[in-house]
Amino acid sequence: MPQPTAPPVDVAEEAQTAPAPSAPTTTTAAAKGDYPYGVPVPGKAGFVRSPYSPDKMTDVRGYAPGTEVKDPYTQKIFLVP
Repeated sequence: MPQPTAPPVDVAEEAQTAPAPSAPTTTTAAAKGDYPYGVPVPGKAGFVRSPYSPDKMTDVRGYAPGTEVKDPYTQKIFLVP
């Protein structure tokens, strides 16, 4: 007796039902507690000094406290104070 075969699968239909890949996040490598905080610059609201490049300022206006941001000079992650 022949084995039953699965019905043909429409590739377009399969693509619609497949779960969408999740967007990449910066928290995949470490928990938030593993990153240091930036240091606020006195007299410059919205600017911090990165713990990785303390001689340069980074604009973090528009980011909520605790948000992970990438130091534009070293490409390392730190948290907005």
